[in-house]
Amino acid sequence: MRRLLVPAGWLFGNIARLRRWAYHKGIIRSYKAEIPVICVGNIAIGGTGKTPHASFITRCLSRFAHVAMLSRGYGRKSKGYVLANTTPSAALNANLIGDEPLLLHQRFPALPLAVAEDREEGICRLLTYAPDTDVIVMDDAYQHLSVTPSLRIILTEYARPYFRDYPLPAGRLREFPDAVRDADLVLVTKVPDEAASVDRDFWRQQLGLAPHQPLFFTRYTYATPEPVTEQACNITLTPESNIVLLTGIANPSPLYEHLRQQFHRIQHVRFPDHHNYSENDIHHIRESFFQKNAEQPVLFTTEKDWMRLQTERLKKNVSLLPVFILPIEVGFVFENDRQEFINILEHHVRRSEEKN
Repeated sequence: MRRLLVPAGWLFGNIARLRRWAYHKGIIRSYKAEIPVICVGNIAIGGTGKTPHASFITRCLSRFAHVAMLSRGYGRKSKGYVLANTTPSAALNANLIGDEPLLLHQRFPALPLAVAEDREEGICRLLTYAPDTDVIVMDDAYQHLSVTPSLRIILTEYARPYFRDYPLPAGRLREFPDAVRDADLVLVTKVPDEAASVDRDFWRQQLGLAPHQPLFFTRYTYATPEPVTEQACNITLTPESNIVLLTGIANPSPLYEHLRQQFHRIQHVRFPDHHNYSENDIHHIRESFFQKNAEQPVLFTTEKDWMRLQTERLKKNVSLLPVFILPIEVGFVFENDRQEFINILEHHVRRSEEKN
C-alpha cells in the first residue's frame, strides 16, 4: 500500500518544496518580528517531543529574559487568537487552547501564552499585551512560513528519523528531508537508555546536515509518578501494582517500556494522538478495568492526556479514579551538549538585544 502511495507522496513533497522556494524568493510575503522568535518544529507529523523541548527551552530562557509562548493550539475547539493569561481559570481547558499549550501554561503560569492559527497576528497581539517581551518560543511552526523565525530548531525521533521516511501519504513527513537546510540546529530526540554510544558523524551524514548546523541528542527523563486525584493520594505503588496505562499520544512506546521496567502488570489503552476523550471512553475504562476487578487497578496517563481529561464534562467521572501522571523532562545524551545548547540560546537572544 505504501508503494502505491509513493507518487502521491512525491507530489505532496514537491508542492511543499515549491511553497518553501516561493517564500525564499520573496514571491510570498513572510513576516519577521522585531524580537527573537525561536521556532520548535519538525518535518514529520507528531511524536518528536516538541512540547517537552519547548518547555525546556522556555525554562532556560526565562532565567535571563522575558519569554512569551505562541502555539497554534492543535486539537482545540476554538478559533482565532486566545490569550491564556486573560482567560478565567474556570474556562481554561484543552478544548479552548489545546492540550500542549494548556500544559505549558500550567508549567509557566506567569509567562504570556497565546494560541492563534495566524502566527503573525499572534506575535503582534502578544507584544501588545506584553511589550517587555524579549523572545517568543513558537511551538510547531516549521511549516508556517508566513512568519520568519530568528532561530529554527528541528526535532527528529531516534527510532523514526526523517531520513528513513517519505512525505505523506506514503510516509509521515510534511516535507522532503532537504527542508532541514533551513534549520539552525537539529535535535535527535527520545534516544533510548540502552543506546549508550551514539555515532555523531554517522547521524550528521544521514541527516544531511551542513557544517554550520549543530546536532544534539536528547532523551526523556521520567520523574516519580505523581497522584493527581484524591483516590490516588493514599495508594502506595509497588512492582505488583496493577497498572492501566491510558495514552492518546503519537508514540507511547518509550513510556510503556519505561513502565515495564517498574511494574509487572500493565494493560495499555491506546488512542490516537490528541484524542478528544469522551464520556463513553471514561465509562468504558471504568467498566472494563475498575468495576470488575477484585484488585483495584491504578490509572497512569501522560501530562498531555491529563490536560484533555480535565474538561468540564469529564472532570467528575475522572476524579473518581486513582490517577497518576508521569512527568517527563529533557535530558542530553552527552552532558557537555546541554550547556552548549543553552549557550546557543542565550547568545542568540542577547545578541539580538544588543542590536536593538
